[in-house]
Amino acid sequence: MEKRFGGMTSLSSQSGVFPFAFLTRTVGARLSRLRTSIAVAFSIVAICQIAPFASAQNRMSEYDVKAAYLFNFGKFVRFTPSDAEIKRQSFDICVIGEDPLGARLDGFATNEQFDGKPVHVVRLKTAVEARGCAIAYISASEGARIKNDLDALRGQPVLTVSDAGNFLQNGGMVQFVLQQNHVRFAVDLDAVRIARLSLSSELLRVAISVNGEPPVGVRP
Repeated sequence: MEKRFGGMTSLSSQSGVFPFAFLTRTVGARLSRLRTSIAVAFSIVAICQIAPFASAQNRMSEYDVKAAYLFNFGKFVRFTPSDAEIKRQSFDICVIGEDPLGARLDGFATNEQFDGKPVHVVRLKTAVEARGCAIAYISASEGARIKNDLDALRGQPVLTVSDAGNFLQNGGMVQFVLQQNHVRFAVDLDAVRIARLSLSSELLRVAISVNGEPPVGVRP
């Protein structure tokens, strides 16, 4: 990552490696709508490879990457059959609080389906409204309300994601972090299991850590 601008961080191939293969299922087509020209030629079998950014990828911002991850999480989460899951008519990725992802996330979700259900991006004011969502991104703007947001969703079949500090310690499931200026994520499987969800082994192998706090040297 070379510099910060407008609340975003540009990512450079000169500063390490990044698990780009995880994003490649859809990132090429969608990021063209975000004024990037990423050529993608990886298959799902390459998901665990850690590849350097090519020169064309250094225009991806921090939130381009986070939006791509958030969308792709939907491909690797499994829901235990339940009344709430059966009633879902769509696969809703919900944003609670201020939305730093904006059109990036909308672009990924357009005309997509998970498990035969159309993917929708929904902006909400409260976590209580997100109980019917499949994934809930809790914005760092929620601040001190994050613990209450997580309490409102506890036990619900909703994958909770945030880039707020101490998100895992407060009961969240997936936390975005920066390691060597690259966006990565940590997972708390205990919280995932409480919600009766499961995450694929492919996704967990890409995570920087599973359970516990993110390692030293990373920051939200």
